[in-house]
Amino acid sequence: MSAFNEFKHFGTAGLKTALSTKQKIAIGGGIAVVLVLVICLCVRGCSSSSGNKERQNVISLVRMYMDKGEYDRAMDKLDELLIKNPNDKDALSLMDAVIAAKENGGNTQNTNVKVEVDTQGLTDVVQSSIESMKSELAKTSEAAEENRRAMTDLLKKQQEQAEIEKSQREEQLLQQKAAEEQRKKEETARKAAEEALARKNEQLKKEIAAVNDEIQQGKTALNSGNINSAFDHFSKAEKNLPVSDGEPSFSGSKYSEMASLLYDAAQGAAMDSDRSRLNSTAVTYAESAIAKEPKDSASHYILGMNALSNKNYQKSLDELTKAVSYDNQNSMYYYNLGRVQYMMKKYTEAKASFNTASQLNANFAQSHYNLALTNLKLNDQKSALAELRRARDIDPRYERAYLEEARLLSRSGDYAGSISAYQNVIKINSVNRAALQELGSVYYQAKKLPEAEDSFRKSIALLPSGTSDPLTFYNLSTVLYEEKKVDEAVSYAKRAYDSKDLLKDLNSRANVVYNYALICDQTGNVDEAIAKYAEVLQIKPDHLKTEINLGVMYMNMTPPDTDTALSFFQKAYSQDKNNFEANNNLGSAYLQKKDYKNAVLYFQNALKIDPKNKTVRSNLAQTFAGDGQYDNAKTTYLEIIRLDNTEWDAYVELGKVCMALKDSESAEKYLVYVQAKNPSYRKSEVDSLLSSIKGGL
Repeated sequence: MSAFNEFKHFGTAGLKTALSTKQKIAIGGGIAVVLVLVICLCVRGCSSSSGNKERQNVISLVRMYMDKGEYDRAMDKLDELLIKNPNDKDALSLMDAVIAAKENGGNTQNTNVKVEVDTQGLTDVVQSSIESMKSELAKTSEAAEENRRAMTDLLKKQQEQAEIEKSQREEQLLQQKAAEEQRKKEETARKAAEEALARKNEQLKKEIAAVNDEIQQGKTALNSGNINSAFDHFSKAEKNLPVSDGEPSFSGSKYSEMASLLYDAAQGAAMDSDRSRLNSTAVTYAESAIAKEPKDSASHYILGMNALSNKNYQKSLDELTKAVSYDNQNSMYYYNLGRVQYMMKKYTEAKASFNTASQLNANFAQSHYNLALTNLKLNDQKSALAELRRARDIDPRYERAYLEEARLLSRSGDYAGSISAYQNVIKINSVNRAALQELGSVYYQAKKLPEAEDSFRKSIALLPSGTSDPLTFYNLSTVLYEEKKVDEAVSYAKRAYDSKDLLKDLNSRANVVYNYALICDQTGNVDEAIAKYAEVLQIKPDHLKTEINLGVMYMNMTPPDTDTALSFFQKAYSQDKNNFEANNNLGSAYLQKKDYKNAVLYFQNALKIDPKNKTVRSNLAQTFAGDGQYDNAKTTYLEIIRLDNTEWDAYVELGKVCMALKDSESAEKYLVYVQAKNPSYRKSEVDSLLSSIKGGL
């Protein structure tokens, strides 16, 4: 009688799950961290009918002064219009006419200007952010978790550069708006100081007027895009310095004013060459201003921002620190100081700067956003979430704030909240592929497979014609497989595999190939699975899951190729001695070779890793029995029954072990128990064993 001709092979049921990508975002990468600054500016000009009438009256008055030759009075009125709207084309055109008439000695023959009053008002300008990077997908198994983590890094690298470039463009708009507001404050202060100075005598008044006239004309030239003319006027203004009184403060203020005008123009310059010229001259004037007036905050700010653009973070930090020390009421100064501190990983200092900027300007959404990112670096997720919500409360279309909120909630396991935040992102920007991909991942984590499929399909539909996205194909194949849409799952896994060369990261490429191999394995395409598993090992020779799965495939061949399987299992074990699958499958392979000593060793290792695994415990019991260690086999089977009194196989096998121990009474008890409780279970075998026991009595 051979009572020990069966054994249970515990394969990779827990392992072979189609894997998907774990996606998340972080700021920065291998390079210095650049804050992604999203700007939603809403500049409104409301032109009422009364405002238009007043403007028409001023223009008519200017023309009357021109006709009478009173050019200075005409210029004063035009200045009033330009202070209200520096881009007033009609006022700018009239100013050119006044200047030309003045230079022609009153000849206005060619200076008539047709003024068309703007009745359309100013247009709302809303600059919203797009793009970002990926959030965490669900953890379905240890293998899936490892695979998704590797894919995350590649997703971040692929979109990081585009996100940085976008943030830089948005940052320029933010700087322009803030600079415009700051310039107004500075101009008001300068004008008051100059008026007090000019009251001293007429000669000084003329000197001041000459400098201001050139600066005003330079400003007008900048507004019209005539950079060369602006440089010429500023150069003339510089030659008129210093004036006869009020030095060096007056000259310092004028250098600062010209530096600010040039710096602002540089931020909006369309051409790199123009931007470089404007910025370079702005820096020169800022340095001249500081030489005259060391505590000029605006000039220190310009030098700090120039150093930041050149990635000279220490100099930028020094200059911006001086800027805030000389003007502690400027939210923009603190904001950019915070940015530099963040880039230098001085997160505590950055938090203080962003917090001050937010206090100085209660509606500064970007400062709250960056304060949130800084809190994340300080592991204060609660405060980070609060700041993100403040930012999007201030600006309900703040796409980036919703996006980071969604990512944070996903990481904390609040999938419902994360989904809601992602949906807000997509309401604002329906073509945000990154948000659609990440939303698909969160749906997957929340076990909402149809919604996950829909999100991934929408992301794929937004791909430019003729392009591929192996990572999203990969994710969609995973979802489809779990939805039992096997043919489509195989198709998308194959599309991911076919476009794998787009992935520069070798780990990510290996995972895409592995996913395709895994699906081929699960769908019975054995030859293709083995070939693709082998390809994974060519890309990444230490891919542990591939080694285990290949070993299992060789074990399951007819007849089994146990030696080849063992070589794969041993390699996996050498990489991770605490891996459950490696230990369990080594035990099964050695059991198949009747190497009971090694089989016991590795089954016991597996049981230490997963003490509640009944299948491993059963395999261990059978190994003991096969090796003739019947007492150990009996003890192990009794433990299985103690853990689960419906484990019918254990009762039958325990009966056999008791027979081997010559304990017929116990053997009969266990077999009769099976007959009574589950009469049909292995009926013929149980009947035969009982007959054998009774026949031997």
